[in-house]
Amino acid sequence: MKLVGYGNRWSVAPGETIRFMVSAEVPSYEAVIVRLIHGDTNPAGPGFKEERVPGAIEGSYLGRTQTYPSGSCVLVPSSPDFDLDATAPMTLRAWIWPTTPGDRAQGLLTRWDESRWAGYAVALDETGALAFWTGDGQGGIGRATTGVPLRAFAWYLVEAIYDPAAGSVSLSQQPVVAWPRDETAARTTAETGVRADSAGLPLVMAAWCGGDGERPPMAGHFNGKIDGPTVERGGATVAVWDFAADIGSARVTDASGRHHHGVAVNMPMRAVTGHNFSGREVCFRLAPDEYGAIFFHDDDLEDAGWEVDFAFPVPADLPSGVYAARLRAEDAEEYIPFFVRPPKGTTTAPVAVLLPTSTYLAYANEHITWRNPDSPVPHDPLDFLEPADHYVVAHRLMSAYDHHADGTGVAFSSRLRPVLNLRPKYRTALLRAPQHFAADLYLTDWLEATGHRYDVLTDDDLHAEGVDLLRSYKVVLTGNHHEYWSGAMLDAVEAYLAGGGRWMSLTGNGYYWPIGIDPARPHAIEIRRGRNGTGTWRSATGEDYLETTGEPGGLWRDRGRAPQKLVGVGMAASGFDAGLPFQRTPGSFDPRAAFIFAGVGDEPIGANGLMMGGAGGLEVDRADAALGTPPHALVVATVAGFSDSYTRAVEEVTQADGTQGGTMDPDVRGDMVFFETPHGGAVFAAGSITWTSSLSANGYDNPVSTITGNVLRAFAAAEWPP
Repeated sequence: MKLVGYGNRWSVAPGETIRFMVSAEVPSYEAVIVRLIHGDTNPAGPGFKEERVPGAIEGSYLGRTQTYPSGSCVLVPSSPDFDLDATAPMTLRAWIWPTTPGDRAQGLLTRWDESRWAGYAVALDETGALAFWTGDGQGGIGRATTGVPLRAFAWYLVEAIYDPAAGSVSLSQQPVVAWPRDETAARTTAETGVRADSAGLPLVMAAWCGGDGERPPMAGHFNGKIDGPTVERGGATVAVWDFAADIGSARVTDASGRHHHGVAVNMPMRAVTGHNFSGREVCFRLAPDEYGAIFFHDDDLEDAGWEVDFAFPVPADLPSGVYAARLRAEDAEEYIPFFVRPPKGTTTAPVAVLLPTSTYLAYANEHITWRNPDSPVPHDPLDFLEPADHYVVAHRLMSAYDHHADGTGVAFSSRLRPVLNLRPKYRTALLRAPQHFAADLYLTDWLEATGHRYDVLTDDDLHAEGVDLLRSYKVVLTGNHHEYWSGAMLDAVEAYLAGGGRWMSLTGNGYYWPIGIDPARPHAIEIRRGRNGTGTWRSATGEDYLETTGEPGGLWRDRGRAPQKLVGVGMAASGFDAGLPFQRTPGSFDPRAAFIFAGVGDEPIGANGLMMGGAGGLEVDRADAALGTPPHALVVATVAGFSDSYTRAVEEVTQADGTQGGTMDPDVRGDMVFFETPHGGAVFAAGSITWTSSLSANGYDNPVSTITGNVLRAFAAAEWPP
């Protein structure tokens, strides 16, 4: 892709400024702000819709390329305490758990400048053996190695003792658990022969410097865990870093009293088990001494750190909505979306659309679904890849669904980088249709086409402001896939409903996974998938708890907050071949539900849709009294009869016996639910991800549009019940 970029924030209010960072492989490009209305380019629908917003940023900008500083590490400022000199021996020691030894050389404890071959490094060499290097910056290099590769996914105590008097280094690698016939233990002593010029270099854990400067690029990233790194000189402790301290932050504490504190770069994973994990406790808060490790990866990325190319001060009179900076040059086009909310403490419409930015972030740059050859779709996703798909793989941009290079799951996702599937025209190769952000434009388009005034809010706003964000709105509508929720967000919705708010849950697979957000780093979310749920990886033993909050990961239903308690329905099944229409149930003829079906007969509800061909599909949610569906809730329609591509949600399957497919299991279905809440509140739940993709069928004249409009008008009315 010749043009890619991102903004420094997703949610912005009038009077605030959003900054844009761009990497361009063209001499120049044109930029303009546009309001996004409908993203899907499918000719069966309304087509792509945008409106230009004249403003100060419109114009031509010089292009320049910017790169990704991927890979996590710990940086400790330079100090003479870390110099190799002639006064006393120096010992560098740590427990390590390598996950890709032998893949390439990887730094452990280093003061090494790769651009000058200067300094020293304790590292794993290209074979995966423990090594020590010295370099004088003039071409002289000394190397020592045990010559014995370490095993992957095993703990070792590694040590390098530099003896200046002898001009030698002693290396030791000892497995914490020694098996019979385990030949990976090794000790060796070798002359270094070359003076180490490490002046001015930081001490780096899990990488080394790829150059010099105030923010030197990092290289030689280590995949694996490091626990208890220590530096000693002449038998005295110079630094001992306690990775169990300050879990959930970027601070790395030196417990020696000499204040050699460091900072973790690119959000390596903390609250992970260390070399002495016993399993007696599985929460880092209860056994902090067994969680003294940090898990580093060469593809971690918190902040691309690009330079700003232009900024957009949001005008005071710009209506709330979905916007983007549109960039064009030659045959290249890029959209960088953002969301304009009303000024804090105000509303400009009686209706709010809450867009699921946490879910956008969880799926940001996701590519595991199309890279998985077993994806259950009737086409080959590889035949429908877009340039964005190739770009994210080439630049190793990860979602919280993807796997690191060592096969472990990605626990963090940040918006401070290009998010290439957060684009209005993007179509997923798995579905051959929009998903997530682009699919949520089906709803904004319908609101525009049917004349409903609305404000746009985001998960970011809800997490930060709680129920105060919602309480002035008569009705709030969700996005089509509102899957990831912080505890603060759920608390806000519960309080809103308890106070008489009305909630239109237009999602499937909603209110499902907990997330953690560090207040100091609100641009990123953390996910620990635990032992349960429909996902692409599981947390390792003892690593289920969110480092950013200390709370359990896993599913909200496993913490007593099943979606059925909140909106009447929760995750039932998923499938990828085709969607189906809903059918009315006897509950739909209850007088309480009459307003929902005004103008709707017994015809199928959503027989056409721009996603999967029907209003019920992809992931569908079901009512369940045992999980908390209120006793007075009405199931007013159901979608069922799916193929065996649809299977029961894994958290409900206690024994796989081949009968969990859509043709056999009656609980593989989606339910549409309505119920009242205290003080004049109410909930309508569509129970399907693809519901909103049917809104525009037949020129917006269809049962899905009619039902959604009936509920919205009733929920927004001053008089209730209707």
